[in-house]
Amino acid sequence: MTAFGVARADGLIVAANGIGAGGFPFYRRPLPNGFVVYVEMARPPGGLPIDTRTLSSDPDILPAFQISSSGRLGDGSVAVCDAGPVPLSPLGGVPAIAGGDFASNPRAVNDLACRFDVRTRSGTGPCTRTGTGEDTFVDLASEVQFCGAVGAGLALPGGRTVLTVRGTDVLGRPGPPVSIAIIVAEP
Repeated sequence: MTAFGVARADGLIVAANGIGAGGFPFYRRPLPNGFVVYVEMARPPGGLPIDTRTLSSDPDILPAFQISSSGRLGDGSVAVCDAGPVPLSPLGGVPAIAGGDFASNPRAVNDLACRFDVRTRSGTGPCTRTGTGEDTFVDLASEVQFCGAVGAGLALPGGRTVLTVRGTDVLGRPGPPVSIAIIVAEP
């Protein structure tokens, strides 16, 4: 993992507000939605390529890109990838996973991960940008970026929500999990 954080809806990178309980960065947001969560990865020296699959063919098996939320997102729907389009298909949320334990609820991991777009240096450009408007990966060593827009369907609950993420290589070997907290003012 080379970068994990929050950007405004227009992609402008937002600096963390500090390091909080648990020893990981936290971000304060005035609203529960209207921003982007980004994750960047690079293979270790001599390592295998990163597997960029955000949805497993069987929702009871973890995808290669794994992300969990300590709080229910949106309506907390248990349907996997119920991402619209409205009105034909409902725009559902994602259930919470306690303690970032991916294996405890692979369906919820698939449900959140499938809402992330994959960006590469040779393909679609990054979803993040600098203050001068230049599209850029946050860490220049990154090979792949995963971008998830947090809209009304994935609105965070009030208070502190911890997002935990990890990726796997093409052989399915996971890297270490990394977490950030997003703090939304209580309604």
